[in-house]
Amino acid sequence: MNHQLARSAASIDEIRIGSINQRIRIPTTNVHLSELGGSMNRLLDEFGLNMERLRLLENERKSMIAHLSHDLRTPLTSMLGYVELLQQDQTLTEMERQRYLHIITANGNKLDTLIRDFFELSKLESSDIPLETDRINMIGIVQEVIASFYHQFQHVQLSPQFKFPSYPLFVFGNNHGIERILNNLFSNVLRYGATGGIFGVEVRETAEWVHVDVWDRGQGIDDMDMKYIFERLYTGRASRNMQQQGNGLGLTIVKRLVEKQNGHIQVSSIPNEKTCFSFCLPRAT
Repeated sequence: MNHQLARSAASIDEIRIGSINQRIRIPTTNVHLSELGGSMNRLLDEFGLNMERLRLLENERKSMIAHLSHDLRTPLTSMLGYVELLQQDQTLTEMERQRYLHIITANGNKLDTLIRDFFELSKLESSDIPLETDRINMIGIVQEVIASFYHQFQHVQLSPQFKFPSYPLFVFGNNHGIERILNNLFSNVLRYGATGGIFGVEVRETAEWVHVDVWDRGQGIDDMDMKYIFERLYTGRASRNMQQQGNGLGLTIVKRLVEKQNGHIQVSSIPNEKTCFSFCLPRAT
């Protein structure tokens, strides 16, 4: 038995110095030693999985910092360039000055949105505590958020199609969280769906869920982008047009907020025919 324990101790030392794929092997008929070896190997398997998760998280963190650095630097460089131009060029007309100030403001707003989204996502991912939920009328909150987007939809000439029940549908959800989900989905429609000329919102019910579908007939999502659409900082090939490009955090925030309210979200897309984001939250009676 002492020899078997010594071999196990040597294997543990090898694991400690970096051979994390090493496993404890105790050739014995002793039931207790055999169970000990099995337990240690299961612990090592779990340790290996945790190390792999940490490696993936570290790579993701580095990638996120690199993307954020680029996304912050681009509008900031543009802003500084126009500020310098305004300061040094005394020949600019008032119209040119106003145009440059408009560009500076737009880039400043883009920076503000990116920073706010980044901190909101960090807050969502740093806590396992679910959002506080209450009994909320989904019909009412959807209609309120649509109303807040009315002028923006009018500006890009998007015609609406709504399908709501004539009675309230209640969910267990977080009021701010639902508003943010809808804000991000409608902003997505404005950015990528305007070319289709039409968008729709449907609220429907099943036995246990209330579903909200937000759809448009815009450029849609390519098959190769679909599986990454909810990953943070992923903007997809279709959004590489700088006039349309978002910051890649909006849909990630949507997914996290839906999940924080014990719901589910899915997306389907046939480009230029119909792209639909559908989320559901637990129904409340």
